[in-house]
Amino acid sequence: MGRETHGLQSLAAMAHLLMQPHSLERVLEVAAEHARGAIGAASVSISQFDEPAQQIRTILNVGELGPGEERWPDDETYSIAGDKRLASAILDKLSSHDAVDDPASDETERRMLRRLEKGSSLTTAIVVDGRAWGEFYATRHIGAVRFDADSIAYAEVLVAILASAISRALREQTLQELAFHDPLTGLFNRRGLDAEAAQVFNVPEGTTRNVAIVVVDINGLKTINDTQGHAQGDERIRFVGSSLRIAFAPLGASIVARVGGDEFTVMVPDRDVREVLATADALLDRLAEAEHEVGVSAGVAAAAITADTDVRPTDLFAAADRAQYVAKRAGLTAALLYDDLEAQIA
Repeated sequence: MGRETHGLQSLAAMAHLLMQPHSLERVLEVAAEHARGAIGAASVSISQFDEPAQQIRTILNVGELGPGEERWPDDETYSIAGDKRLASAILDKLSSHDAVDDPASDETERRMLRRLEKGSSLTTAIVVDGRAWGEFYATRHIGAVRFDADSIAYAEVLVAILASAISRALREQTLQELAFHDPLTGLFNRRGLDAEAAQVFNVPEGTTRNVAIVVVDINGLKTINDTQGHAQGDERIRFVGSSLRIAFAPLGASIVARVGGDEFTVMVPDRDVREVLATADALLDRLAEAEHEVGVSAGVAAAAITADTDVRPTDLFAAADRAQYVAKRAGLTAALLYDDLEAQIA
């Protein structure tokens, strides 16, 4: 089998792999691993362009990595300023190849290769929907055949396939966000909350998980919409939503959702209900004292969930909603716990 036939088969194989539905991270991982073998690279890195900061952030490194490199780095960034190779790739969308022992190669890149203990490199832009999305960067070991113009041509085709897969993954991610998030606040919507609740209530055998639900309702939103306009009402909704997110963030894996026009639900797993109540009460005080003077009412319900529990998410949502309704009717300025309903009604 000739080299050209092998190359076409490799391209076809990568295209087939990336046609499958994958998250963006999985798309990048599949492409990087496949590309490394296809072009005979020691390592392949994929980075994303941060246009406001004029830098690239490395998302993934695969293969035989150099000193200090990690497969999924937390903070590996490179500024475009003063880096001829990067500026050429990202801003001008021009590919290049360099070698550590080639005096004609970019000196910044030669220093990079020495640091990575590699012999040559190949750089090309990842262009998604007409814009530079990031950088594809490959290296070969010292002593291995250098990358050349043919290598670049082949890599550019590989990267074009990758760019198409990235575009599709980003569209699917956006659609998923629209399906599970409220467009006004950016919080989960009812569908998103239900999906998160299904995971929280899926408790392994032999373990117990405390789950608290907080239902918060904005008082007088209809009046605000009727007298001040819906723009003011929307601003009030966004303000309460962001306040909820900030208030409950310290409680770990809290889920905040907007489930109705003026209603929010917060799900707090693995926390004592007294801590949840204290957080809700502090939030109600801050909202009442804020510039907007937002009046809200809140109800709380909690349960210990096990693998055999009969309590469903909808049961806990309904209990918290009932407590919120009673709190609102009574004009309470603190959150009402469902377990205290009888005393409150009496």
